Amino acid sequence: MEDPNWKKCLIQADSKQILRKIPDQSVDFIFTDPPYNIGRHSTGNIPLPGRAPMNNDVADWDWVDFYPEEWADELVRVLKPTGNLFIFTSYNQLGKWYECLDHRFDTSNFMVWHKTNPAPKIFKAGFLNSCEMIFTCWNKRHTWNFISQKEMHNFIESPICMRPERLSCPKHPAQKPVSILKKIIEIATNANDIVLDPFMGVGSIGVAALALGRRYIGIEINNEYFKAAKKRVESMLTPMYEETDWACENPKSNETNGYVNSDTLPFEYENKANDTQPDVINRHLRPLLKWAGGKERELQYILPNLPTFERYFEPFVGGGAVFTAVHAKRYFVNDLSQELTDIYQYIATQDELFFKYANAIVETWDMAKNFFLQNSNLLSLYQNYQRGVLSRANLEQAITVFCTDKGKEIAAMLGKYLQCAQKVLQTEIKKNLLRKMLRMRKLEEERGELPVKDIEDNLETAIKSALYMALRHLYNDKSITTSNRELHGALFLFIRNYAYSGMFRYNARGDFNVPYGGIGYNSKSMRKKLDYYLSAPLHNLFTQTTIFNQDFEVFLKRNTPSKNDFIFLDPPYDSEFSTYAQNEFTQSDQQRLANYLLNECQAKWMLVIKNTDFIFSLYNKDGIHIRSFEKSYAVSFMNRNDKRTTHLLITNYS
Repeated sequence: MEDPNWKKCLIQADSKQILRKIPDQSVDFIFTDPPYNIGRHSTGNIPLPGRAPMNNDVADWDWVDFYPEEWADELVRVLKPTGNLFIFTSYNQLGKWYECLDHRFDTSNFMVWHKTNPAPKIFKAGFLNSCEMIFTCWNKRHTWNFISQKEMHNFIESPICMRPERLSCPKHPAQKPVSILKKIIEIATNANDIVLDPFMGVGSIGVAALALGRRYIGIEINNEYFKAAKKRVESMLTPMYEETDWACENPKSNETNGYVNSDTLPFEYENKANDTQPDVINRHLRPLLKWAGGKERELQYILPNLPTFERYFEPFVGGGAVFTAVHAKRYFVNDLSQELTDIYQYIATQDELFFKYANAIVETWDMAKNFFLQNSNLLSLYQNYQRGVLSRANLEQAITVFCTDKGKEIAAMLGKYLQCAQKVLQTEIKKNLLRKMLRMRKLEEERGELPVKDIEDNLETAIKSALYMALRHLYNDKSITTSNRELHGALFLFIRNYAYSGMFRYNARGDFNVPYGGIGYNSKSMRKKLDYYLSAPLHNLFTQTTIFNQDFEVFLKRNTPSKNDFIFLDPPYDSEFSTYAQNEFTQSDQQRLANYLLNECQAKWMLVIKNTDFIFSLYNKDGIHIRSFEKSYAVSFMNRNDKRTTHLLITNYS
């Protein structure tokens, strides 16, 4: 359990047997959905006029007697003192869980999941079963990750799991939507925590846990469910930046009657010889950089629907979520953004000058943190203003004096390669400190005094936002960056990492104008990303890759993908906001793309794009297969995109 190099462990077995093998106090979070025994209380067949009788039996396994007390001891034993336990349950089991677990924890409570689209009552003879209970337990040492007051409610609401997320083969009657599982895991755990699910079903909790960067142990006794869970969980594995072997790949387990030898837990899982999947998934790499519209979260839909192929083509590569996730003999990637393809070229050639500038920016970012820590008098300065010792005018004057006195330290923060941003940095620090202090004081007048930690976080944000603005100014300064493409590339990479929500937006003058991401970005670092760019697995990928900076049609016609090849396409969407890295992508371009794919292309292809009437009409043709899935956006600038919208996955193969 102490080895950090494993990410998931899937086991087909009776979880009672496996739980006994898990070490004491080794699991951070137990989150599971055991049988409810609803079938035992079924009223049998319900006659319905004009149709077959309806039976509320859930499944055969729900008829098996399930006694929570048989599980309680082991669940408590494996849970860390700082961990917690969440159990989906029903009205008939809630009291039993409470009875055997309440006295074992400092706190027990419950949550309610309200299903907005419950199954209807045919005869309207009672209340709709629109709620499920989640029994919760934790100890005082546990720390929550609440961001807002709303998240602290013991009430969550969503539709039941629907297609295309809901599986039809096998169909699991209790499959939960990943969205609510992620919400719970996010507030109850931290990155790299171990999430244990002793009743895995079809693996929804595992999908949610891995999507959030948690480790996962899933146990399921049913063979059909296990296979489905394994496929779903495997599709989520777009691994970490670190160059590491995957502990759960190519296991050397001793299997008996289809079960994994649990003595090897948690490093191996069941992998039957007849369980064949095409070797198209690269489990050692992840996207190169954050990119608006990136498809990392959509890999769960993309990877299971890949065909077999030899060569891989991607005309709109962006951050490379799919490019880095698949295996091929050769790769051909293209993007119309020269800034982006420059980054790809610098990584491919391991350009020394680019990495020198990029590392200099990383060191500068670290220096900003040190500058804040070494100037604790900033806190005292704000507290004097907070207590009325300083007026606003006096505060502004004191900040000016501070910035003047610290001129050498501010200059040193930039190192030797970024000194041209010194004047802007000093101005921005002065401006940001004043603005942040005034805003904090206004907030305190409305809501009460802020904790010292919150004040310090805001002051650090003022410093780092100032540095971000100085480097943004440098990025926009064509007189400097036009003649130094490597510096421009390093600044582009920095902006991509620290701009608010990863957005890229330019004003009428062509200047990038998205602000700093805020407090949550203070701890971000490019260092791991740079290490990843220099890693052997990524270098090996680029030895097989040719990079282009062309119009998509020129790229595709020049390289002529054949029937044994595959093209993945993630073009700009059909919307009012269709500017793509300062390049317009119009409906005419969408028509050009459709014409090539439908009439000229010989290769297998997959197109993922936002659903609009125009796009659907382009591809609603014989021989073209269209599937849909829902996507949520964290941010919608100027209402240019719905935060929740339907996307299409379109292929020319079944």
